[in-house]
Amino acid sequence: MRVLVTFAVEAEFAPWRRRHAFRRKESVRGSRRAGSDVWYSSRIDDLKLDVYLTGVGWKGPTAVFSALLKEKPDLCISSGLAGGLRPELKSGEIVVAREALSLDGGKKSRSRPLLVELAEETGATPVNFFLTNTQIVCRAQAKQSLAGLGDVVEMESFHVLSRAREQHVPALAIRAISDTVGEDLPLDFGRSMGGDGQISYGKLLLQVGRRPHKIPAMMRFGKRSEKAAQNLADFLDKYIAAVRHRFLDWGLGTEEEVPAR
Repeated sequence: MRVLVTFAVEAEFAPWRRRHAFRRKESVRGSRRAGSDVWYSSRIDDLKLDVYLTGVGWKGPTAVFSALLKEKPDLCISSGLAGGLRPELKSGEIVVAREALSLDGGKKSRSRPLLVELAEETGATPVNFFLTNTQIVCRAQAKQSLAGLGDVVEMESFHVLSRAREQHVPALAIRAISDTVGEDLPLDFGRSMGGDGQISYGKLLLQVGRRPHKIPAMMRFGKRSEKAAQNLADFLDKYIAAVRHRFLDWGLGTEEEVPAR
């Protein structure tokens, strides 16, 4: 069985990466000046895991991500951290989306329903919509204004689900809640991103240096985010094991679905 998992940034992936013998791979983007594309692979018995870091937001399909999908994995999981838009969603909670809605254009892409059912059985909270936004939502007021449209806000799921569907790869979107609807983020993380969609720690430290009074809030947020990422790693291990257990009965490679057993 082969599974492709996406995260936005290394920090989201780090707890899961430490649990398995992932090997870092690199592909040059046409020329050295254009930089490189990185992904990770691991094998556990008959299970092949590939992990691709999309960067925060969606910069368009890369050759590596497209190639990983064209290899027809049995399952693609869009994962990472996200902001809650419902007051009952708590920090660290695992949520699974029935659909992802792009706020840039209003298009929708759904998770495979059978996979959502199993995620719920495995312990995830099912929600109707992940809102895929084009920027990080830092303020509680902004999150509250989005609450009428969906349940969770993030920046990649719609795109990952859409690309997987184009290649007829079964997929679903899973997130761990890092920040709740009623809280502001301690800093504007959108100003701390590099051109590759990864966090620039130099830019982040510059923001902290200008606002040293934010350091306690940053430390609290960092601890909660780390705990959420640990919870996500726990869930991914349990969920992939559950999919492997039922894989042959389900026939996930087709769009036709059968009732959950």
